[in-house]
Amino acid sequence: MSRRFNTKKFIKDVLNDRYALVIGNEIILDSKIEPTGDVHQYFLRKVNENSNVQYENYNEIALDKNERINPVRRLIEDDEIKFRAEDVSKDLMALLETRLFTTVLTTTTDEYLESAMRKVWGNELRVVNIYDKETVDELQTALKACRRGKKYNQPTLIYVFGKLDVDDLAKKYIKTDADAILLIEKWMRMDVESNNEMLDFIRSKRLLALGCKYDNWYFRFFWYVLTGVNKSSEENNYDGMGEVAFSLDENDKTDGKLLQFLKRTDICILGDATSFITSITKTLTEDSENAPFRQQIVESRRRGGIFISYCSKDALAACQLFFRLSDEKYDVWLDNARLFGGDNYEGEIADAISAAKVVITVLSPHVADDLKRGDTEHYYNKEWRMAQQFNDKTIIPLAINGYNLRSDYHQFYETIINQQPSGIDLMDSDGFLKLITSINENQ
Repeated sequence: MSRRFNTKKFIKDVLNDRYALVIGNEIILDSKIEPTGDVHQYFLRKVNENSNVQYENYNEIALDKNERINPVRRLIEDDEIKFRAEDVSKDLMALLETRLFTTVLTTTTDEYLESAMRKVWGNELRVVNIYDKETVDELQTALKACRRGKKYNQPTLIYVFGKLDVDDLAKKYIKTDADAILLIEKWMRMDVESNNEMLDFIRSKRLLALGCKYDNWYFRFFWYVLTGVNKSSEENNYDGMGEVAFSLDENDKTDGKLLQFLKRTDICILGDATSFITSITKTLTEDSENAPFRQQIVESRRRGGIFISYCSKDALAACQLFFRLSDEKYDVWLDNARLFGGDNYEGEIADAISAAKVVITVLSPHVADDLKRGDTEHYYNKEWRMAQQFNDKTIIPLAINGYNLRSDYHQFYETIINQQPSGIDLMDSDGFLKLITSINENQ
């Protein structure tokens, strides 16, 4: 018997940033682009449409010795293939837009997932390629800096099998089984290194593998290295090996063996990846009063100290900010107006603003649209007015997702709060650091 999926514990771990996503090529694309959702199937079709050679499967493309340049790379160079966030599966995009998964590992080598994550995180996103020593070293350095009780939480995408880089043909990525063996050897060498920060960081997470339909032997080695199943339980403190969501056919010989491996190693099997993504995204964002995990999520988000004011359309961005600040040991208060509501909503808001020393106002394109129309009677505008009535409050305007702090419409914001405070753009590479500095100066 495989371990049963514990939804309550899963949500608790997700809310506390204890999960890393592992995303495979099978769930990347929107069905309008590729009915199967599989990037490799899409590449195969595009290559066959633009080539005199007809390949039967994606591996044949990589193994063709007659091609000087990989046909996929050629199509990218010719703009026949473009990596756009708009082409990514709507279900996967919705999961990423919760901003609750800051660490993502991908077994794909193309840039579709990266384009989707850049749409969500902007310039905050760190991209690491296992074959690119510079990006690996930069991550190692950042992780070392977080050793003294500070949690690393920068949004990070790790290409665990390399990246297909059309701008640098010398950059490596996995194309064949031989490449896979050599790369697994590379990961296993990291395993015997002392204090390998990146591998230790990955092993500190629980893994949620989505659409990673590996061959039997391949998956075993991959899971062996990334979870540290060879380590003792005392060293690892790993409560279960994680969860996988992809389709397995018990009647297929290879799938049957893989299924037995997953059960033996206490990996929770979730079934079809797309169905799981849809259901768990709904669970994390459902805003009805009768949502099954309403109270659990409410209690995890309601505290005090720093007050976060936001437009209801930006609830997920506000939640992500809450968790990032909480990870930095700040006492943060976040209401759940859109998601869950409350019995004495207005009274709780007034009390929280009164008690707070810092009020962060999240300014987004949704807020900008309201300001441009002169529509300033929303509840978040009321929170701004409440905050500006207190002389002991520091108001920090925090711009996200393209809000322009130097625009004409921002003047309407300054009129409402009756101040002209220096704003911070969270999308800047050092935006979160500036926010922390400003909070520290005003606590």
